[in-house]
Amino acid sequence: MVGENYQGQVTDCYAAGAVSGGWYVGGLLGQNGAVTDAGQFAIVTRCYSTGSVTGTGYSIGGLVGGNLTAVGGSFWNTQTSGQATSAGGTGKTTAQMQTAGTFLNAGWDFVGETAHGTEDIWRILEGRDYPRLSWQTPDE
Repeated sequence: MVGENYQGQVTDCYAAGAVSGGWYVGGLLGQNGAVTDAGQFAIVTRCYSTGSVTGTGYSIGGLVGGNLTAVGGSFWNTQTSGQATSAGGTGKTTAQMQTAGTFLNAGWDFVGETAHGTEDIWRILEGRDYPRLSWQTPDE
């Protein structure tokens, strides 16, 4: 989804496609940038990936290949990615990735709950699918 995030914010997103490459390969992000002189830094928040991840070099990760700053409340599927490690995020099984509690415990804002906001950004068909953005057509 993102090759390099130098000083931006990658928030409330997911990637489901297979990724392959050389160095700095991740299911969502190849390299999560660096702190700049102005104090700006790259951040990834509330994102996940589920696709297969392969690489021929170093810094290969389930969610993020290389990370110099912050990744919070984000996950990758250790089973479908084929990756046990990542430079950021938390690895989960398919069953855990299809459970609302995994994401609610990390502060995600789901339809019907208000503890993490009222914007209703995400929804889930628990046990049957991964979280989807609330505006997407359900996969039933």
